Amino acid sequence: MDVWGENHTFDVERETEEYTKAEYIVTASGNKVSRRSVLCGSQNIMINGRTIIKEGCLLRGDLNSIKLGRYCTLQEETVIRPPYKKFIKGIAFFPVQLGDFCMVGRGSVVNAATIGSCVRIGADCYIGRRTVIPRP
Repeated sequence: MDVWGENHTFDVERETEEYTKAEYIVTASGNKVSRRSVLCGSQNIMINGRTIIKEGCLLRGDLNSIKLGRYCTLQEETVIRPPYKKFIKGIAFFPVQLGDFCMVGRGSVVNAATIGSCVRIGADCYIGRRTVIPRP
């Protein structure tokens, strides 16, 4: 109990979530990518290791590079797309980088330039263009 007599629990250690091996592709570096996710421009998507990409996720590597750190989790229906800037003669896309131990909640859209390590983004969030979120 805290000073006001309320009980507070923190989900620092979440319950283990089981998955079926048929639904995921497991890479050599331990990444688990759902067969129901979409990775556009996979040659521009770099996943460092032990990252989980769940079903319905969309990673737009065809626009510019996307770098995911180690031990990241992208929940269901997450969209990661590079930020852009409009110019007189067209449009330019910039790379996206997520640090280590990041978690992006269900249905969130990340359009940021950089997200630092140990950052948790909640469900149904929109992170705007060229946003930089430093490590807490």
